[in-house]
Amino acid sequence: MNKNLDIINFAVSLIIKAALIAARFSGRARKRSLSRLATMDINEKDKEILFLRDVVDQLKMQVSILQKRIKKKQKKPRHTLRERLFILWQMEAFQIPRRRVTEYFGIARSTLYRWLHKIEDQQQTSIPANKTPMEIASLIWEITKSNINWGRIRIANQLALLNIFISASTVRNILNRPIPRKAPVSSATSKKSEEKTECRSIPAWYPNHVWSVDTTMVLCWGLWPIHVFVVIDHFSRKVMSVTPLEGPNAGWINNALESAIQEHGAPKHIISDQAYVFTGGVFAELLGQWNVKPRFGAIGKHGSISVTERVIKTLKYEWLEQVPIIRGFDHLTMLCEEFENWYNSWRPHMTLDGIRPDDVYYDKKTKKPKRDSKTVPCHIEQHLFRETRITGYRLKAVA
Repeated sequence: MNKNLDIINFAVSLIIKAALIAARFSGRARKRSLSRLATMDINEKDKEILFLRDVVDQLKMQVSILQKRIKKKQKKPRHTLRERLFILWQMEAFQIPRRRVTEYFGIARSTLYRWLHKIEDQQQTSIPANKTPMEIASLIWEITKSNINWGRIRIANQLALLNIFISASTVRNILNRPIPRKAPVSSATSKKSEEKTECRSIPAWYPNHVWSVDTTMVLCWGLWPIHVFVVIDHFSRKVMSVTPLEGPNAGWINNALESAIQEHGAPKHIISDQAYVFTGGVFAELLGQWNVKPRFGAIGKHGSISVTERVIKTLKYEWLEQVPIIRGFDHLTMLCEEFENWYNSWRPHMTLDGIRPDDVYYDKKTKKPKRDSKTVPCHIEQHLFRETRITGYRLKAVA
């Protein structure tokens, strides 16, 4: 059915084009005949009569079009295809400039250009150009179901990583509509899960320039607290280490930090709060061994180590909250390793304009999709993190 409509629309556009070409040819022939008539040696009165007849014919057509417009009671009357063709014919035949279409026929210039654009468009289709394809709407619902805490901006960034251009407002409109039949059923609603990061006192200009560290507590079996040590690179927002600690003392923290330094290299600065484990001599000795300069957040100042605090919130409320219960130290270690992989390689980051931390850290160039990228690629790679029931999406070519 759609193919038949496309063929009909294409045939109509060809007919209108042929009519306009014929009108343009007749208009030029009329102009040449009038020019030859002006140079002929005949009575001036006869010349004037012929020219006036031509003007009268033009005015008759113009008056008939304006009368049809007056008879219609709508403020913005809709012209039929016949009336549109009639107006376009008169413009081509009498060489009426497009800038004077409102003066002659009472229609806006934007309306005229829209008619011409529809005629010149070779790809006529029954689907509006601004309608989001069903496949993309289904993919948006699938991503929303797999990542229940994601908002419209993060979903739009995830689609941009899949080379699909969809604005955040379009994502919001799709999620507010009924779920498409081909999409998985979900009662998920989008919400804003990201917060703006406060300005940091030491700017990071390259990977491993500035790290920040902090600790948090997680309950195993809902009863016993376990401390988790978090390290993040400020430039790329890459999580360098998420390590559960067997104890909150400086020895276990030093071991976790030294393992991260050996794996990724030593930073130039490390920012931490002023807890006793970070201000003690054991921690300072480790930093001196690797020639790292310590920096401390201000006491009582909101956002002094906000980058690490934001990662800890993501770890707790976007990752571990999806797990019904943490079954001991080994289970928490496995969850932290999966979180590091998901956060760095799969999750689009808001501060990085929707790209992933690994793309920035390893300098992988990612191109933003064009505005007409409205098709779902066939080489999308999906990875289900079973413990948290979160699905990651990325293109296989950039995996």
